[in-house]
Amino acid sequence: MVVEITPIGINSIHWKFYIIWTVFNFSFIPVVYLWYPETADRTLEDMDRFFRENHDVFVFRHKDAISTKRPLAYIEREQDEVRRTSSVHAGMAMDAARNKSNATEFNEKREGTGRNATLSTDGSHDEFKEDV
Repeated sequence: MVVEITPIGINSIHWKFYIIWTVFNFSFIPVVYLWYPETADRTLEDMDRFFRENHDVFVFRHKDAISTKRPLAYIEREQDEVRRTSSVHAGMAMDAARNKSNATEFNEKREGTGRNATLSTDGSHDEFKEDV
């Protein structure tokens, strides 16, 4: 639209057309401030959530809408969503981490690199005693 109007405006009212554009552009400052939320560092889901939950026309009243950093509430909500939809349960993840730790400890003892690990008296590699 700008490309279609500008040549006609310049031909009609010459340099005064730039005054119209200046006024028009400055009129958008309050429009953007009042009705456009901050989108930097936000996901599309954050923006969707904001518009679903906030039915007020003026966004400058909402701290989450004008903050330059992603609000903590959005981060927590995303983490809850990931936990809820994840196929790995928290208890299973803890068990897996514990089993990995136990396996690493066993391998260190078997290789003789673990703390206080010594070979059994008969020299076999299957059984170990720990120094007390």
